[in-house]
Amino acid sequence: MKICFGMIVFEGDYVLAECLRQAYPFANQILISQGPVKFWQQEGRTASLDKTNYIINNFPDPDNKIKIINGLWNEKDDQANAYCKYISPDTDYLWNLDSDEVYKTTDLIKIIDYLGSENPSSVGIRSCSFFGGFNHYLTGFELKKDNFLRIFKYTNGATWLTHRPPTLKHVTPLTQQENHIDSDRLYADIGAQIYHYSYVFPSQVYKKVNYYKNIVSKDRCIDDYFQKVYLNWVLGTTNRKKEVEQIFKGVHEFKPEYRGECFPIKFSGEHPEAINLNMKNLTERFDNELLFYR
Repeated sequence: MKICFGMIVFEGDYVLAECLRQAYPFANQILISQGPVKFWQQEGRTASLDKTNYIINNFPDPDNKIKIINGLWNEKDDQANAYCKYISPDTDYLWNLDSDEVYKTTDLIKIIDYLGSENPSSVGIRSCSFFGGFNHYLTGFELKKDNFLRIFKYTNGATWLTHRPPTLKHVTPLTQQENHIDSDRLYADIGAQIYHYSYVFPSQVYKKVNYYKNIVSKDRCIDDYFQKVYLNWVLGTTNRKKEVEQIFKGVHEFKPEYRGECFPIKFSGEHPEAINLNMKNLTERFDNELLFYR
């Protein structure tokens, strides 16, 4: 089973090293397109200012699996397609991997075994999306079936039709019958999921919502979400947290009329191995960022 992990990243150093550390042993290739899309270029950005480039350029790669493509992109579709020409033609599956997504070793093994036994044409994966630190994750809307389409049967020359949602366009039609495995079925069958550190760090959420509010979701996003919801919840007392949740039917940045309920609940499981190994540094970074925004 030959897996190519494809990643686009710009200023995504939060759990990037942990993401790569977990995926590396299972990859045939890891292709990374790095750089800003037009929105960030208009803000005067030409390259990541955080540790993203240092991490990807210095990540241990004894088997020469990693290829980095630096550039300036119009949008994320172009950025994702920039690495497609480097995909090995004998790749079995292209796995869309975000820099804030980390998998447990056992889940990677289960998923790859599942690909072998079920031979799906595409796979959605359930997301355990952490919010306001490492102790809570989002329910409701964030757990909706196939919110995260991640794995696609690869044929030589295939490219991304869209990045949102991830949709692969084949030059050579698939020889097999369409066999999509949705995220609910995958989780029911093998219990595997993404550990998604997407709403953890204040600076991360601030940049994410700024981009989505201006370019992607626009009027569907809560106005002043970062202050009204994220910081209000993270810095609030227990009663204040409940007030924020009641007002917005949860804490996701989409307005509740578009996404329904999305409440955070306490996480009681285990984080992926690489996250656990670096939890002290990660929590220190979270705490230091909070001090800046207080």
